[in-house]
Amino acid sequence: PDPSAGLYIKSRNGKLVHVSIPSDCLAFQIGETSQVHSGGILQATPHAVKGCRHSDGVTRESFAVFMEPEYHGDMNIPEGKTVEDTQRKDAEQFLPPSVRTLRSRWKLGMNFGEFSDATFAAFY
Repeated sequence: PDPSAGLYIKSRNGKLVHVSIPSDCLAFQIGETSQVHSGGILQATPHAVKGCRHSDGVTRESFAVFMEPEYHGDMNIPEGKTVEDTQRKDAEQFLPPSVRTLRSRWKLGMNFGEFSDATFAAFY
């Protein structure tokens, strides 16, 4: 296998990190819904998977399971947290140029369906 293939994340200080997950472990990707619901304590992580350079006859398979609120479920922040806590500017500075910021798609009072619609409209 290609040693440079695999999961890469953008760290909070802007470094690209090749992630190595031990075979006896399970990894979780935190998304923007968790970022909102935690008031910014948890931060969504930009990530990508790099395939093998010479991949004749080799495929990468994955099974994504998304845990999310019901479509009309609230997208509120915890008491004591602010919109600014949830959408910190320092967390945005290292986003890839193609990634729309959370603040451009989520507003206080939105439900999950409205947030999803705004996200799909921003990217597609």
